[in-house]
Amino acid sequence: MSANLQKKQIDADLRYGSELQQLTDWVDTTNFVCIAGRGTAKSTVVIATRSLACVQQMPGAPIAIVADSYSNLVNNIMPAVQNGWRLRGLIEGVHYVKGRRPPEQWRRRCAVIVDDYSHVYSFYNGSVIMLGSLDSPSLLAGKSVAHLMFDEAKYASDSRAARVMPILRGDALRFGRCHLYGGVTITTDMPDVTEGEFDWFFRYAAEMDPQRIVRIIQAAGVRNSLLMQLSRAESSARPDSGKIARIARKVAYYDEALLKLRKGQTLFCNLSSFANIDILTVDYARRLYSGALEPHEFLKSVVGMKPGLKRSARFYALFDSAHKYGDGTTSGVAAFDSSQLRYLDPTRPLEGGMDFGNMLSLIIAQPDGGRYRIHVNFYELPPGWYRELADKFLEFFQPHQCRTLNLYYDRAGNAYSAQGQDSAGKIKDAIERRADGSRTGWTVNLMSRQQAVIRQHAEYNFMIELLGGKNPQLPQLLIDELNCPELISSIELARQEVKYRGGVKVVAKVKRSEKLELKKLPRLSTNFSDAFKYLCMRREWLLAARPSGSAGGGSGDAAAERWAERQLGRK
Repeated sequence: MSANLQKKQIDADLRYGSELQQLTDWVDTTNFVCIAGRGTAKSTVVIATRSLACVQQMPGAPIAIVADSYSNLVNNIMPAVQNGWRLRGLIEGVHYVKGRRPPEQWRRRCAVIVDDYSHVYSFYNGSVIMLGSLDSPSLLAGKSVAHLMFDEAKYASDSRAARVMPILRGDALRFGRCHLYGGVTITTDMPDVTEGEFDWFFRYAAEMDPQRIVRIIQAAGVRNSLLMQLSRAESSARPDSGKIARIARKVAYYDEALLKLRKGQTLFCNLSSFANIDILTVDYARRLYSGALEPHEFLKSVVGMKPGLKRSARFYALFDSAHKYGDGTTSGVAAFDSSQLRYLDPTRPLEGGMDFGNMLSLIIAQPDGGRYRIHVNFYELPPGWYRELADKFLEFFQPHQCRTLNLYYDRAGNAYSAQGQDSAGKIKDAIERRADGSRTGWTVNLMSRQQAVIRQHAEYNFMIELLGGKNPQLPQLLIDELNCPELISSIELARQEVKYRGGVKVVAKVKRSEKLELKKLPRLSTNFSDAFKYLCMRREWLLAARPSGSAGGGSGDAAAERWAERQLGRK
């Protein structure tokens, strides 16, 4: 070893730290939500590091670790957490005990009274970690903790998670100065809502301030450099006490600054398994990719991509990237009005598809030669309704010159038309007249009066024909990715189910997603896909989907086709 390298040696412990470990140590915000792939050691790194920080920085504080089931928590999660503590120098029986009454001097340091230690880890400084689970809610009933940790969060429903959160209150007078007080640590791998998993923790993404996170990392980097200087100064052959004191003061300054920077902040991160590839090795990822996991599961659990439905389970089985385009606006981001839509012709009429359900869904399209482009979607959730949806449409298309909208919609929208209370009539009136009764200049043509019922198996067969792109009488369908994210999500997440009707196998669309919470309907429900259906399954296209000369139809619904023939005056 050269003399220069010898001079740069530091008398300090060196440990391997994955990217996840570095994020956990350096950023260390009040709230930390980590979605990470398989093999990233979420429990050993994140839960262990953060729980130990809570113990050390809030002596005597009650902390809770929660999981989907108690057996999973005790048999899988906590052994990994304990291994993480061991790697950081903690010894069971010396620094903590589990499931039994701790020494009396430990108990006296605790901020809360614990009667039953069966589900508790007790630490030397009085801190306790209480174990809880969703299948045994009584374990945490009435408890009050200073920090809450949630592992395998994707298995917790929104309502169950909400019932756990109220225990997060603790003693603000005693622990409030610590930046971890009142925070949450949430770890899981990528959820698949189509498979019954939950993504309630994604709401924390909106709370993150990226610029603040950058400042925290910068400050932590300076502090780390100071610690290295301090280590060199202390291990010098002739330590300079003045220099050591100056560096120590700077370290204390950055400790205080980081406390203020971190307090109340949220870090939301999504990491793939490749963040820990140095330990896992490339062969591990290759084995998973080459057969251990199917592609859908590999993308979700290893790469960390938010999954859609498996293609084999989709109702719109042939919908893919060929039906989407990403250059629909001149700005490269979602349009704020119709003048920004690159492919929209302002001198020609618009066409719309609408679904009247527990959410109003409206999509706007226009033919473009041999292509048919869906340009933008709108929706309205209660308490907003027809007026609010119409105002969104009117504001967006204010620059549009041709003020004609041909609207295709759910047959149910015609109910009570004789009494003037039909849904189709209400949205027509809302677009044609402002709230004060004045005319807007728009004319809405209702294209689905006296429409026949469109059955789900007929829709399935028709969409195979339309999305297949091989019928010259049908246009090439294209949807704007920037301005129709809800529509695309609804189409891609629509699930199929096979039913038997009189011994005949038919494919139906699963509609259970329309019973979700209101805030989840735009992207997760089938409402927008129904608006898409009404727009596309028009008379001309329905007949075009039927092979020439055949009695059957491309839609598979003879009644719907007879209705279309009558409307077109064909025999």
